[in-house]
This record gives sequence, C-alpha cells and structure tokens, in this order.
Amino acid sequence: MAIRLLEGTYPSELAALLGVRPYTVQSILASLEREAIIVSRLMGRTRMVSLNPRYFAHAELSALLWKLGEHDMDLQTRLAARRRRPRRAGKPGLL
Repeated sequence: MAIRLLEGTYPSELAALLGVRPYTVQSILASLEREAIIVSRLMGRTRMVSLNPRYFAHAELSALLWKLGEHDMDLQTRLAARRRRPRRAGKPGLL
C-alpha cells in the first residue's frame, strides 16, 4: 500500500515507514520485482521502486491498494510525516 500511496519510493524509506529492517524490505521488494508486480530504476545512487504499469492487473491492483490505503489511518499518518524533498546543499546536519 505504501508504494502505491507514495507512487514511488526507495527501500530505506519503506523500512523507516514500516518500522522493519532494510534487509527485510529489500528481500520482499526483490520477490515482488521477480513477479513483475513492481519495477525499480536507479536515480543516481538510489534505487526507486514503483508499481509496474505493464503488470497485467495493474489497474485493479492499483485501485485495490489505493482503497485499502485510504482506510489505513496509521499508515496515512506515517506517510504524511515523511520528508519528501532533499535538504538544501551545504546545510549543516542535525546533532
């Protein structure tokens, strides 16, 4: 649901959102990619994942995940709290 609601994300963001280890997310994403349900692409050094628009049941799966996601208030709260844009270049880090 998170991949559909975000319409594109990366494994470490999913791991942080769901509160699981990155390795767990990566293994699940690998199996979904083998089944052609999701696709991934490199953007710089980051591997972005999204639903596969060429998947035979893309429209139905997308609609189902959207419907399930709009009723999961906990997930929506966590998604709304995520920072979706990069920090300004040269900005000092948090201590």
